Amino acid sequence: MPHQPLYLRGLAYSVGDAVPLADIEDGDPEQVQIFTKLGLRDYRKSPLGLSELCRRSAAETMRTSGAVPADVGAVLIAPTVNSIHAVGLDYPEVAQILGDHGLSEAKLYGVTLSKCSNLSAALELGASLLRANDYSEVLIIVGDKCARDRDRFMDSAESILSDGALSFVLSKNGGDWELAHLATSSDLSHLTRDFGVLAFVDNSVKNLGRLWRAIPAELPGEKMEKVFCGNYNMLIQRALMKELGTGPEKFWLDNLARLGHVFSCDVLINLTDYAERTAVAPGAAFACLTVGYFRWGCFVLRKC
Repeated sequence: MPHQPLYLRGLAYSVGDAVPLADIEDGDPEQVQIFTKLGLRDYRKSPLGLSELCRRSAAETMRTSGAVPADVGAVLIAPTVNSIHAVGLDYPEVAQILGDHGLSEAKLYGVTLSKCSNLSAALELGASLLRANDYSEVLIIVGDKCARDRDRFMDSAESILSDGALSFVLSKNGGDWELAHLATSSDLSHLTRDFGVLAFVDNSVKNLGRLWRAIPAELPGEKMEKVFCGNYNMLIQRALMKELGTGPEKFWLDNLARLGHVFSCDVLINLTDYAERTAVAPGAAFACLTVGYFRWGCFVLRKC
């Protein structure tokens, strides 16, 4: 029996102000220089707390999606941190986000552990909840904020971290984008193994390659209008292009220098910005790739 079709609508995001890498507090000048040569320029720093970033994004999603609060059966909040308290996001603030939009009866879930692949994990959970229950909408919010500037340099040297939040409604009732395919893979050996930077990146690229090749035949990679992934440095982007067997024209990298890596938000921020600047035809398909510490994700969105 085929799955119930699911759709995304009301995509919205909120990010901090642009700050040059050279201005990062306690930044290593040599590291800044290397990152700059690899295509990074600014990161996003917000004076707002994570709860306010999430609240602003969710408010725009509810406004633009036209979702009826009674139809929203669940709210999924997916920060990278493993504790709701770690970056100042606390339960009363979550309650305010729900209360602002009449969602106090919705089931509340936290999606963590998957790091910057939390977006794919939230999509998996949201899709499962919709298919298992009689409600028709799920509100998904992903967001993160760095407490200290010196923590913005990723240990894997993939990118510089930025503050932001992104939200959307996952729905049975139609929307702007059909979720045409979704798959994740995990390697739990990452929980106990120590990886060097190059080994971690190589393993991530290979996992994304396997997910790319497993996209159903009716959604061929060569027919994808664009590939969206995290805003990682150009060495990572080139490695991905080689693994996927695609040319640079398939990858949309305009936000790499402008935004830095907004944790789980990158992929759909990039899609949103691309669609605002480009006439996207109905039926056009886009591949989205996410990287976590031990989990990777690949989903395909098709323009409705």
